[in-house]
Amino acid sequence: MQKIALALIAVVSLAGCGTTAVGLKYQAPAGLSRAAASAPATLVGSFDDKRGEPATWLGAIRGGFGNPLKNLESDRPVAEVVQAAFVDGLKARGVPVVASSATRQLRGVVKKLECNQLISRESTVEIEVSVLDAGGKPLFTRSFTATKSEVSLLSSGVFASVDDLRKQLELTLREAVDQALSNPQLRAAMQI
Repeated sequence: MQKIALALIAVVSLAGCGTTAVGLKYQAPAGLSRAAASAPATLVGSFDDKRGEPATWLGAIRGGFGNPLKNLESDRPVAEVVQAAFVDGLKARGVPVVASSATRQLRGVVKKLECNQLISRESTVEIEVSVLDAGGKPLFTRSFTATKSEVSLLSSGVFASVDDLRKQLELTLREAVDQALSNPQLRAAMQI
């Protein structure tokens, strides 16, 4: 009987293993303050991925010994995901975004963007954001960090939901983007 139970546990554990590609999107919260109609156009430049991880790696749902059971990867490089989130965040605030030559450029460095679940579901995003003038002179630089943690005793290990972990990371990314784009000093540097 014990052998059958162990075999069943092994089969269930292996069935949960794998890698899932997921998308992360920015969805603006309600009630955002809009930029003035005269706000200058902004170029959203590159975001460099300095996480020290593969370009699409996001995190994992882990077993009792910390071993990855279900890996999460982005459907495109994390640097592109973060850049797109800032483009969408600016547009949601009424800031004109252009593809080339603007009086202001927003760019950044992705220092951390990860999610993990053992018993608790955790996600952290840290992005350094810079605003440059048309000549490339830095006008503003600051890091913005968001962290979320949620205990999930009933859905851990092989029973944990990849989509629940993805949603939490998506909300954490949105929080970091909103912190940056609501920052008074950043808004002053961008003239919005």
